[in-house]
Amino acid sequence: MDKESHTKKPKISDLMYACDCLDNLRISINDIESDNFMYFNNALREIIAFDNQKLIDGGWHFWFSIIDPMESPKVKKKIFDFFTSPYQQSPFVIKYHIKNGNNKRLCIRHEILLHTLENKILAINYFFDITEKEDFERHFHLANVSWKHNNSINSASVISPREKEVLLLVADGFSSKQIADRLFISNHTAISHRKHLIKKFEVKNTAQLIKRASRIKELW
Repeated sequence: MDKESHTKKPKISDLMYACDCLDNLRISINDIESDNFMYFNNALREIIAFDNQKLIDGGWHFWFSIIDPMESPKVKKKIFDFFTSPYQQSPFVIKYHIKNGNNKRLCIRHEILLHTLENKILAINYFFDITEKEDFERHFHLANVSWKHNNSINSASVISPREKEVLLLVADGFSSKQIADRLFISNHTAISHRKHLIKKFEVKNTAQLIKRASRIKELW
């Protein structure tokens, strides 16, 4: 490979081309200064089942319209709060439900990673269809069962859905005040959740909780 190939800077078009070659990873890209999406790859369009131009022209407004109406306002606020906060290297992760173009309800795990390219801050959106996982856990009542890590969680301990949300934010390094703002709860409640998690994970402090939470984050 010649020197020029090593030093050539990637372009947004290169990124889109690479995404088009993916069969299983579902991706969209948008410039965070705009409300519109720049791109949806083929793998994502297949599960969303909407016309590509409708997705591009409709932008975030259209995307939020296909999210469960009970979840959409909260999802919208969390995503836009992430975009307007200082540049973050840690990915933002949220789970919600959508209804696709075939009128099928899907459970989506949405991960957003910020990346600078061609002097633009791009939001790289990864979408994972976890509908079967949710159905499986619901059927066998597994949704609120605790996860063990190096035998550090007491087998009788149960991680509630709210504690799970708090733990994911702790893993991303958010303070109790930031967690309270994102989850629409009081600062006192956020601190209480953090204390309960420290107790359940049998760690000594928040620093150890962050370390432990980061390790198990991908299990969810």
